Amino acid sequence: MGHPDEEEWRADDAMGEWFEEQLQQQSREPVFAYLAKYGDAVQERVDSCRQEATELHADGFYGAALVCAAAGIEITIRFFLARPLVLSAFLSEEWAQALTSRILNGKTAEDRQLLPAILRNWGIDVTQIRLAAGAQLWETVVTTVWNRRNLYVHAGASIGEDDSTLARECLDLLLATVVTPVAKQLGFTREETGRWSTVLSSHDRDLNPPRHYETASPFSE
Repeated sequence: MGHPDEEEWRADDAMGEWFEEQLQQQSREPVFAYLAKYGDAVQERVDSCRQEATELHADGFYGAALVCAAAGIEITIRFFLARPLVLSAFLSEEWAQALTSRILNGKTAEDRQLLPAILRNWGIDVTQIRLAAGAQLWETVVTTVWNRRNLYVHAGASIGEDDSTLARECLDLLLATVVTPVAKQLGFTREETGRWSTVLSSHDRDLNPPRHYETASPFSE
């Protein structure tokens, strides 16, 4: 099945059905290759956002802490999830960018369902993952965290300690309950090596040395 015309794609609700069909046909090898190459750089950037958010929160700069945590969430979604998983299905950088933009910036209910649709193909129902207080993780990210970040950045809204704490909790939970399970499914051994680019064998490790992959950064500085 070929790609639908972009104008039709934007206007036609049936795009969701086509999207699901394409995801079912995806190969996991391109996902592994993408994360083995870029994962270390992405992890470093996410960890930096998380650390900066923690330090700003401790100093009482809750608005800035919220922005850093929200940036970590967006980087996680864009580079750990949307781009590698979409590229594996569509094999098109242009389409990956368009769909990633809709996931991160979309306002409609259909846009908010794109990431859950991607993750269902990996056996992960992100809509069922809940924060400590019981709220849904994904719904909280798209309706609360990003909204509070935008209000702070664009309207100078007052941001409280709870807002900053919530954003950091969302980031940690997204990494633990979505990124880590996907990585394990693909065979990464980050818990042992500390790197995406170094992967231990699942067989006799005395006979099978670690695999080391060439690394690069996906960020345009």
